[in-house]
This record gives sequence, C-alpha cells and structure tokens, in this order.
Amino acid sequence: MANRKKKPVIGSLQPDVDSMLDWNTLTNDDFAPASSEEKADFIQQRKSVSYWSDAWRRLRKNVVAMVALGVIVLLILFAFVGPMLVPYGYEQRNLGAENLYPHHYTLEEQEQYRQATSTLDPQEAVEQARAEAEAKGEKLTSREEALIRAKAKTGGEYAGMSEEEVYAALGIHSHPFGYSNEELERIANGEKVFPHVFGTDKLGRDIMVRTMYGTRVSMTIGLAAAFIVLIIGSLYGSISGYFGGKVDVVMQRIVDVIYSVPEVLVILLISTSMSPHITQFISDHQGNALAEFMRTIGPNLIAMFIAFGLLYWVSLSRIIRGQILQLKQQEYVTAARALGASGGRIIRRHLLPNCIGQIVVTTCLQIPSAIFLESFMSYLGVGVSAPLTSLGSMCRDALSGFTTYTYRLIIPAVIISVMILAFNLFGDGLRDALDPRLKK
Repeated sequence: MANRKKKPVIGSLQPDVDSMLDWNTLTNDDFAPASSEEKADFIQQRKSVSYWSDAWRRLRKNVVAMVALGVIVLLILFAFVGPMLVPYGYEQRNLGAENLYPHHYTLEEQEQYRQATSTLDPQEAVEQARAEAEAKGEKLTSREEALIRAKAKTGGEYAGMSEEEVYAALGIHSHPFGYSNEELERIANGEKVFPHVFGTDKLGRDIMVRTMYGTRVSMTIGLAAAFIVLIIGSLYGSISGYFGGKVDVVMQRIVDVIYSVPEVLVILLISTSMSPHITQFISDHQGNALAEFMRTIGPNLIAMFIAFGLLYWVSLSRIIRGQILQLKQQEYVTAARALGASGGRIIRRHLLPNCIGQIVVTTCLQIPSAIFLESFMSYLGVGVSAPLTSLGSMCRDALSGFTTYTYRLIIPAVIISVMILAFNLFGDGLRDALDPRLKK
C-alpha cells in the first residue's frame, strides 16, 4: 500500500511529485543532443487547410450528400448532353410513329398477332380447322366443330384479351425499345434507326428528348432563380443588418409585406399584363434574337423570373441580416471603420465573405423550391409555352391518356421528385459541411 502511486487530479495545481522523484534516475545518455531524425520527427509539419478544403473534406464524408451530388451530375448530363446524342428534336413530329410504347414487336410477331386475333366466319373457321386436321391425318369430330363455331361467334380464342395478354398467350415478349412499322422495315433492310426509348406521344414526338428538354428547362429556371435570390437577398440583407436603426426597421417592414404576397397570384397577374406587350414586341421585331428568345420561353416564364426577383429573396435577406448583426460587432469591423473604410467596402470585403457559408447553403436550398414552382405552374398551364416543354407540362399532357399510357406521367413525375430530393439532400450536406460549429 505504501508503494501505491496517487493518480493525478485533472485540473489540480499540485505538481506530480512521484514523477519528479524519478528525475534522480536519469543518466548522461538522457541528456545527449537529439539527432537530426529526432528533430525532424519532433514537430510534424502539416499542410495548412483552408476553409473550403476543410468543408470539402467533411462533405466527402457525408455519403448521402455525395450520392445526391452524383444524381445531380447525372441529371445535368441527361438534360444538357443527352439531346446532342439523340437525332430527334423536342418538337419534331415522326409521322407513322404516333403513340408508340417504350417497347416494340417485330414485323413477324405483329403478323402473328394479326392472324391470331383476326375474326373469321364460323363456317370459314371450321373449314380452316378441317384443312389443318386433314394435313395432319386427323379428322374433326362434330363436338370439336361446334366448339370452333362457338369461338368464332364470340370473337375467337383471344376475345376480351388486351394486346399485351394476347402477345403473352402467343409466347411473344416485347423488345426494350420502341419503333414504328416503317422504322422496323428500315431496320430489316439493314438501316440504323435510333430507338424511341420512352416511346412517342400522340403527335409522334420522342418522349425521351422531350423529357431531356423538360429537365433542362426546370434546372435552368432553378439555377436562374437561385442566382437572382443570391444577388438581391445578400445585398438587401447586408445593408439592412449593417446600418440598423430606422433603416433596418423600414427595410424589414418591406420584407414582411412581401412575405404576405402569394407568388402564384403575382405570376398570374404579371403574365396576364405582360402577354399583349410581349406579343406586340415579337410581331414588331421579326428576326430579332431577343424577340425569338421571348417567343420561345413565352410571357409566363418571363413573369416567373420577375416574380423570383420580387419575392423569393426575402428568406435569404433575413438570414444574411441576422449574420451581419452579429459580425458587425467584431473587432476587425471596428478596426476597418476606424481606418476610414466605407460601409460598402466593409460589407463587400469583410462581412459578406464571412457569411459565404449561409449564402451558399440557402441559395442551394432555393433551387428545389423554384423547380417545384415552375413544374406546378406548367402543370396548371401557365408555365412554358408550347412547343417548348417542361416536366410539369408533360405531366399535364399525360393525364388525358393516363389509363392507357401511364408511363407518360410516371417518367416526368419521378424525375421531378428525384431532382428536388437530390438538391435538398445536397443542400443539407452543404449546411453541415460549411457550418464551423460542426467541425470535428
């Protein structure tokens, strides 16, 4: 018990006497100069890590965020690179290829289907069956002839069955890509024909290409809305938070008023009021690049961009204002003010760079909101103008043939859901990676 050492108490100011008693056992070798290898290993030189490098390191560890980023990259390639690889246009009509399913049957298989489902006169059906039986050296009984007559009167063996069920009963399975009869004949002659992977609509337009362009429109609107929110919201919020006082009170009451305005109503009002003016501008400037661009996107999308600039920046402005109210009390801001720096320089060089994490996260999370709004407005028929398409307008067009062509609604709906979910998950990952309080 006498040799039992006392454990040092954490936080105690008393010295560790037991370890000090061991100093008497030191030898001369313990005081020998350190070698160069020992000196090099004593202090580990590590590469300095910047704020963005550290954020990227933590973001890479977030598996969900990285999967979401991969999905976003795939959607970008699908929307912007995909149309370059497909020989069809989003408004190109392929005559003879209307209402194709995503799968197809060869000409021989289609001929088998026509022969199996063709209706014969009862007596002709009996004569045909007799000839087939005689060729096999057999003879039909009266009971078998009566059954053949009964089947012929009720529409044949496949009466009441759908096209898919008839093909299944014949043992024929569909192929993965859709072609029209003319395209199948060209393939039989050795020509190369690009398949309609998602089928075609009632006008013969390739659904896959239209889905690509619809995804491009939705993502472009989301990114454009995020850019508008970034510029207006960061400037407005930083000015309100930095100057404070009456300026802050007046600016925040304006934000409260904007919060109470429904964005759908604003888009409808702006679109209705601008439509005749845009139409007149297009007719007066035939061949002008700006007029052609406005003709393509239509007054509804222009109204949507204006609504983004009027309404959607308020959330970001409040977040930036709260950050500026905290940062402007820091010593480096006081020092910059004492050195004669203007308010604009302090905001631009000192305050906004320290809010970059909140700006990036909020802007990224604004993209799915803009995508959903555009899809919703296009679904209501006040989004993109025909023949330009979007995912929302494709969902609206698919409702007319929902029971027969269900996949036309499922494809754009799934892409909208995946796109919004991916941006939300990636935004959450960015928030965790850029928040200094979550450093590990």
